[in-house]
Amino acid sequence: MKFLCIPCDEQMQTQTDGIMPAESKNISLKFKCPKCDHSIAMLTNKFETEFVSKIGVEMGGKSEVGSGPMSVVGTQLAEGKEELKNAAPTESDLEWTDEAKARIQKVPFFVRNMAKKTVINYALEKGITTIDAKLMDEVREKVGM
Repeated sequence: MKFLCIPCDEQMQTQTDGIMPAESKNISLKFKCPKCDHSIAMLTNKFETEFVSKIGVEMGGKSEVGSGPMSVVGTQLAEGKEELKNAAPTESDLEWTDEAKARIQKVPFFVRNMAKKTVINYALEKGITTIDAKLMDEVREKVGM
């Protein structure tokens, strides 16, 4: 990704000040046109900054992709994508068989959500992605439902 100066059609250069403030609440990147000195800034909010920080993205520097400003981002995001692929399953990864869906519907409505959450947590703990009758039996035996 490159930022271009609209009036000059020149590639903007990254300014080095303000890239990562010590308080890590916001990232402010400044870009300046070498031809006309026109400047722009990109500001991220606290949550965007935390996300970028957690996946280990570094602004600037060199990578196998290139040596331009922010070239490390592509490499770091690719590594983050691999980590996500290898991550433990989440609730959205779970698949319920028809039999399991029917069984959870037989649970009295006032405790159904609690029972469902218990089954989901057990599946996630065990790294299981398909909730079936056998898994529900395991949970019932373990928890005493």
